[in-house]
Amino acid sequence: MTRYLVATATSATTEAASDYLIPKLDDGDEVYVLTVEEEGVEMDRDALSTAQVKLAEETTVRTVRRAGDPAAEIVAFVREKDIDEVILGPRREGGEGFGTIGTTTRTVLNKVEGPVFVVPK
Repeated sequence: MTRYLVATATSATTEAASDYLIPKLDDGDEVYVLTVEEEGVEMDRDALSTAQVKLAEETTVRTVRRAGDPAAEIVAFVREKDIDEVILGPRREGGEGFGTIGTTTRTVLNKVEGPVFVVPK
């Protein structure tokens, strides 16, 4: 059994992460989808529901919403749930691809000991 975390702030990231995950999933795998509400930053309310639509036929999806600093919340969640792999986008806002890596993604890459997969938006 593998535990995956999709850390997302946008529907586009959730969609890309779901497309990455679907061929990898085996029976018994667990998928958590986490959004972190940051004060003063507008949330994409469809980010969690997109995961349910894309992944519901493949596995059980547990959606979680937290508030606070996104990097700190993601790292804490990984440790709390003993996550095997994190999937997230390169940054919250901005265009296509990997033009720059945002501070949240950079922090997660530096602090999480297991695999971190960054999907293009």
